[in-house]
Amino acid sequence: MEKAIATVMLTVAGITAILAVLNAFMPAISRTSGSLVASADSVDARISTSIEIIHASGADASPTVETWAKNVGSISITPLDRIDVFFGPGDSFLRVPYGGPGCTAPCWDYTIENDTVWNPTATLRLTLTLDYDLAAGTTYYIKVVAPNGISDARFFTV
Repeated sequence: MEKAIATVMLTVAGITAILAVLNAFMPAISRTSGSLVASADSVDARISTSIEIIHASGADASPTVETWAKNVGSISITPLDRIDVFFGPGDSFLRVPYGGPGCTAPCWDYTIENDTVWNPTATLRLTLTLDYDLAAGTTYYIKVVAPNGISDARFFTV
């Protein structure tokens, strides 16, 4: 009889120990699964994002550059004021900050030409206002980087 009582007590102690371990690890497992879901969402957004600079131009002695970038991915790209734009002569380019309408050079602003947000198939027109004039015969570099790091770049000559 004592042996049976000891077995029952060991069984109860074992189940209690298992429950204590599960209670200790369940919050960590829950946090990990949340992190995995967030990581999967981030990877999915990066895979679904794609942009292509379709044209860039500027005129000799002008401080303005016009660039058109198309959303060729499968999701909308937001927020547009968090896009990074890099511009300059091919061997010496810098990040140009977003400035909005009527900004003070150097800066850039945008308009969406065939939609209300930068959805797939929509074209984003970037207008860069520089603190110097473009020079004829010079090759310039422009790179547009979406908020999640997906980018495209292009060289063009004035």
